[in-house]
Amino acid sequence: MPSVGYVEYGPTAALGLRTPTETTATTDHSALLLGLKADTAYQYRAVTLEGTTSGAGDLGTIRTGNLPLGLPIVTAAGTGQTGFIVVPVVGMGVAVVILDGSGDIVWYHKDDRKKDFYRARLARDGKSLLYNAAKISGEPSPDSAIVRVALDGTEISSVPIPYLAHDFVEHPDGTLGALAVEYRDFQGATIAGNKIVEVAPDGTQRTAWTSWDCFDPAVITGDDLEQGWTFANALDYDAAAGVYYVGMRNFSSIARVNRQTRACEWVLGLGAPTLTFAAGAPRFLHQHQFQIRGNRILLMDNDGAPGNASRVLEFELDLGAKTASLVGSYTANPSVYTFVFGEPLRFDDGSTFINWGAAGQMERLDPSGSSIWKINTNVGFAFGFHTLVDSLYAGAALPAGLSGT
Repeated sequence: MPSVGYVEYGPTAALGLRTPTETTATTDHSALLLGLKADTAYQYRAVTLEGTTSGAGDLGTIRTGNLPLGLPIVTAAGTGQTGFIVVPVVGMGVAVVILDGSGDIVWYHKDDRKKDFYRARLARDGKSLLYNAAKISGEPSPDSAIVRVALDGTEISSVPIPYLAHDFVEHPDGTLGALAVEYRDFQGATIAGNKIVEVAPDGTQRTAWTSWDCFDPAVITGDDLEQGWTFANALDYDAAAGVYYVGMRNFSSIARVNRQTRACEWVLGLGAPTLTFAAGAPRFLHQHQFQIRGNRILLMDNDGAPGNASRVLEFELDLGAKTASLVGSYTANPSVYTFVFGEPLRFDDGSTFINWGAAGQMERLDPSGSSIWKINTNVGFAFGFHTLVDSLYAGAALPAGLSGT
C-alpha cells in the first residue's frame, strides 16, 4: 500500500539522526543520508507512518568510504559549535566541503574546471549546493560559472557568468545575484570595476548594479588600479529591504545599494564615504565579508590592524548623524593574518563565529568574547566564504539564533 516514511540512522544502535518524512505516499521509497563521517560504521532502519502510528524495520549497517587525496586535514579543539559549515577550500587542492561541528568533512565535491571556488551555499531547493567557480588572482576568467551540484552527486549544472568575482547570494525566489568584473574605458585606458549580475529562475540575466552607478573614477581612484578599480569582494542581500550590501576591497568601503534605483544609500569606509567614523574609531582596510544586524555592522578587517594581523571590528551606525562608532574589536590569540577572505557572524545570544579565511582557521567565541572552539586546516589550504546551517535537509535555513542578512 502507498505510505510515507523516513529513515533513522546513527553511529550506534541509539541512532539519533533521521531524514525528513516523505511528503507523498508511494510504494517506491528512497532516502538520502547526509552528514556522515568518512570511514565510519552507521546503523539505520526504515520507518513507515500511518497517521500517528509508526512501524520500524530491522537495523542495517553500512560503513562509509575514505576521503580522497587532495582534501585538507582539519583539526579541532574545544566545543560549542553545532550544525554544519558549508565552505570552499582553496590552495594545494580545490573543493567544496561540508564540515560538522567536530571539524570532520561529511560531504565534498571536486571538479576539473581549473578554477577556484570562493563561496558555497546550500540552495533553497533543499536538494543541491551552489558554488562559484572563478579566477580572481591575475586576470578574471571569461568562462566562470555558478555551479549547482545535487547533494546526492547525481546531477551537476552550470550558469555561465563571465568574469565572476568572489561572492554571490540566492534570493528567496531562487534568483541568483553575483558579483562580476566589468571593464570600461577611462581616460584612454581600460579599468576594471564591478557589477551585480542577476540570474532569474528561468535563466534570464540582467545587470542589477554597476560601480559606475555610484562612483566616478575621476574622483575616487581606489588604491590598486592594476588589480582593479573597485575590486568588489563581498556581497549580501536583504530581501525585506530590497537592498544589496557590497564590499569593495580597493575602496576599503561597504555600500548599501538599493536594488530598484541602483543608488548607494550609504557608504562606510575610506572611498567616497557618506558616513564618517566617530572620534577615536579605527578605520578598516581591505575588508572582506561582513554582517549587517540592525544598526550594527560586523566585518573582517584584513589589513587595518597594526602589525601582521587581521581583526574583526563591530561598528554602530547612526544614520541620522551619519556616523559609525566602534563598539567591539577582536584579534585571534595567537594572532592570524588573512590577506584574502575572512567572515564573521554574530548570533542572537552574543556569541560569534569567525572564519579567518586565508589563515585556514575558524573559531567560535562565547558571549563574553572568549574562544571556546577552533578548527585549523593543514598548511597550504585556506577557507573561502562559508554558510552555516543547522541541518543539511533544511536548504538555506539559518541556524537557530542567527539573524541578519
